[in-house]
Amino acid sequence: MKKTFAGIADPQSAAIEAGQSAAASDPKRFSRRDILTRSAGGVVAATAFGATPLRGYAAEPVNIGGLYPVTGSMAQIGQGCVNAAKLAVQMVNDAGGIKSLGGAKLNLIISDIQSDTTVTRTETDRVINGSKVSAIHGCYASALTLIASEVAERAKVPLITGSSSDQLNVNRRYTFTPFARASQFAQAQLQMARLVNEKPKVAVIFENTAFGTSTSNGLREKAPGEGVEIVLFEPYSAGFADASPLINKVKASGADMLFSVSYLNDLILIVRTIKQVGLKIGMNGGSGGFVIPDFYKTVGSLADGLQGVAHWNHDSDADAQKVNAVYQKMYGEFLFEYAGGLVAQTFMLADALERAASTDPQKVRNALAQLDVSSGYAAMCPGGKVKFGPDGKNIYGHPVGVQWQNGDLASVFPKEDARAPLMKT
Repeated sequence: MKKTFAGIADPQSAAIEAGQSAAASDPKRFSRRDILTRSAGGVVAATAFGATPLRGYAAEPVNIGGLYPVTGSMAQIGQGCVNAAKLAVQMVNDAGGIKSLGGAKLNLIISDIQSDTTVTRTETDRVINGSKVSAIHGCYASALTLIASEVAERAKVPLITGSSSDQLNVNRRYTFTPFARASQFAQAQLQMARLVNEKPKVAVIFENTAFGTSTSNGLREKAPGEGVEIVLFEPYSAGFADASPLINKVKASGADMLFSVSYLNDLILIVRTIKQVGLKIGMNGGSGGFVIPDFYKTVGSLADGLQGVAHWNHDSDADAQKVNAVYQKMYGEFLFEYAGGLVAQTFMLADALERAASTDPQKVRNALAQLDVSSGYAAMCPGGKVKFGPDGKNIYGHPVGVQWQNGDLASVFPKEDARAPLMKT
């Protein structure tokens, strides 16, 4: 009998039980054959986790916590992360699980943090203390991840995350960030601006959150060294209803390039307002909402030609393209930045569990600290290498510049990571 892909009927369900029927939990069935043998771009099992028979007994599952906002203002993005997390766990389990633990399966414990900082704190504590997790991952928004990281550090449980705030690498021992940091995003944006204009004048607008302030501060600090003049540096309150005053300031600044450090809803409003006032300006939307499929779904062709940066993109390598093909078949859209990175993170955890041969969080933490991969799904990131430094940051981590081209997000910068030429606008 084929194994089916287990889902969550209730977004606040505590766990995905091992062997749970997909028909009972998720209307989208996903077979083992689909993930292991799909032709024409399907996923093949990771070499490092090839299927092997169990040792005649059912090993205890390994609990992994996943903290995402499945309700609240970030619900749609959070659900996409949950979908990717389930896909990744199925990939590991169908490839034989953790063989050093007798073929133990990963058991994903999902918690809805409701896009709320207070709920994030209580749910992180609940998952860690109530479920005997070996590690956790989350939480999309840096402001939420910083809180989860604080709780995880006190509990001495490793947390691996795609969140970009540089603060996550300050005074942490149990927090691991495999992808580019906010300050690196800033440098990439500045370098990309010079692809359009040799001496660009840039307006920077940013939401006043951990994500917005850390990224924008990086822009301001690095601009002189990159030959970029910042003519406007303007914060705004996230979730605003009218972008006109902000865009009028951009217009008056004389900028020929706009950097908007924003999540999805704010970014949509900003792009629409630029169109309404007739402002002709190049734009780099950074990360956040810019790299989400729903951005293009909402603004349509207004997005074509706009640039951004990401810590992961679905065209980055052959493994990413294979996983993306399966995800796109399941959910009707490409595997977006944070969700795609989450698949890679799950394989990093599987690698650490394999080498630790233990579910003990301290041993898993130590194994993560020694991670050094350059192939397979665990290395599925820009540059194709992951090795953590003493601060938990991937020493090879760097962003990739992306551009919306005919409804798809293409990698265009730097040269070694480009998968399509820059489209001139």
